[in-house]
Amino acid sequence: MKARWVPDGKRLRLEGELDFASVLPMRDELDRYLTASAGKQVILDLSGVTRINSVGLSLLLSAARTAQASNVQLQADGLPAGLMSMATVCGLDAWLETLSAATISTTEIPHAGH
Repeated sequence: MKARWVPDGKRLRLEGELDFASVLPMRDELDRYLTASAGKQVILDLSGVTRINSVGLSLLLSAARTAQASNVQLQADGLPAGLMSMATVCGLDAWLETLSAATISTTEIPHAGH
């Protein structure tokens, strides 16, 4: 799993398998990217993710919290198939739809158990 900036300077593309083995290093990397992007817009491009499970949803929640704390306007693009189904089971489908449609600086981030 890796993250790289796309030449437009605001799109961060994730590539590879996002699973239990890769989520912690990726979370740390995303935290660094988002903290360094304070006050800017970042589009998290997931179109290069080849495999994702429930930890991917957890990673998005973590990224959203970091973005909010850093005053970053975060948007998700290229959500992998199946992610919405996982979000529905967790009661996060409306939030995920909002994240993929608009920036989360204006979106309430759900907490675990809600």
